[in-house]
Amino acid sequence: MTKKPEELFHRHSLNKQFLLSKTDPKPKEDKTGFKISEDLAELSKIFQDIPVEDSFVDYSMVKLQSSSIFSAMVIGIDKSEHKKGVPIKEYVSTVKIDVAKTVNQICERENGMWGLVSHDFFGCFFLDKNEDDCLKLAKRLKQNLSKRINETVTIGIASYPAFKFKKRRILGNACKAFDHAEFFGPDSTVSFDAVSLNISSDKLYDKGDIAGAIKELNTALLFDPSDVNVHNSLGVCHGVLCDYKKALKEFKAAISLNGNEVMATYNAGMANMLKGNKKEALEYLLKAYEIDKNIFEVAFQTGKLYLEMEQPDKGKKFIEKAIKLKPKSGSAFSILGDCYTALDMIDKAISAYQKAVKLNANDAASLSSLGWLFDAQGENLEIATLFCRQSVDISPENGLFRNRLGRLYYKANRTEDALKEFEAAQKLGYESTQEIEQIQNLPHAKAS
Repeated sequence: MTKKPEELFHRHSLNKQFLLSKTDPKPKEDKTGFKISEDLAELSKIFQDIPVEDSFVDYSMVKLQSSSIFSAMVIGIDKSEHKKGVPIKEYVSTVKIDVAKTVNQICERENGMWGLVSHDFFGCFFLDKNEDDCLKLAKRLKQNLSKRINETVTIGIASYPAFKFKKRRILGNACKAFDHAEFFGPDSTVSFDAVSLNISSDKLYDKGDIAGAIKELNTALLFDPSDVNVHNSLGVCHGVLCDYKKALKEFKAAISLNGNEVMATYNAGMANMLKGNKKEALEYLLKAYEIDKNIFEVAFQTGKLYLEMEQPDKGKKFIEKAIKLKPKSGSAFSILGDCYTALDMIDKAISAYQKAVKLNANDAASLSSLGWLFDAQGENLEIATLFCRQSVDISPENGLFRNRLGRLYYKANRTEDALKEFEAAQKLGYESTQEIEQIQNLPHAKAS
């Protein structure tokens, strides 16, 4: 059974990895384990019948029924060092009471109402106050609070009317503005906007709720149709859902707004690649590389695409750059091995595959290639077979890996085992008819 030189090269499946502009804030350092208490007992001694969560919203909606303009505010106490010698629980209760008193004072003076959005967050509604009014109230609230305690609060603000949002949704928008404010650190205040929705969409995306993320991003475009990150994020969501036409539309919109937007340019390349438009994909990837030569994914995918387009010499240069950017990428070493194999640089290919397997012991493609190249080099057949068998154990659904193992079994006169692998490869879509017929036409089956 003769070897087919072209089969020394195998193509890796495309990794559908778009670049998403993450807006999540970094987790804040918590030096003391300080956490706002959920115990309402102390607050209830001072403020009776404090409305909480849904009851707060229900109560407020009745009051706001006839109001055409109002604003909502969500207030969270920032984590910080508590006073030495004072138990945390006692200190937290004191801080929370002081914040409640300050909030209550502002609401009494400004025709507002307050309650608890959750046990850890205060919520307020202010009738006949717009966004600017509420920002001034937030500033005054912080000033008044600073006279009572040294702690700070973070505040999110949202106003009504706001596009298609119903009154009941405004407090939720203030919560999203609060998440946005946290991005800037303690003592921040932010009004609800397109970025707030982008942050919210990121969280939904991470949870796997792509439809919800798309809804948030489409709403964000109502606030700011020129937000590049929103267009890019929306494109990523459509891309993940395999709607590459819509994805490309959003990526191109981002690029038209900013020609040096590397993520959208790279993503446009990926979307074209997934559509099978390799020439267009390469143009976008090369453009992305021109914009920023230090992004691993850009160099890696460009190298892979050159390899798929049967230009391994060009591909090798980009993969080598990718490895410099990410020296512990097993995938990059595996693709580098493919490039070397296609260039008939077998020793370098083997070295690259070995590094890939060292970084990822379950890299079935590199294991299969190692076994196949070891045999091509005249190395120990048993070792070559071991590598190919490991690759099949890891990826039994890969027809090429099974065909290679079958050939090595055949070479070792294990015809029954060889036939089993060839038949499996054939069922998996890898052409093995010739090999199967060759074994079936033997006058006598060889002993396994």
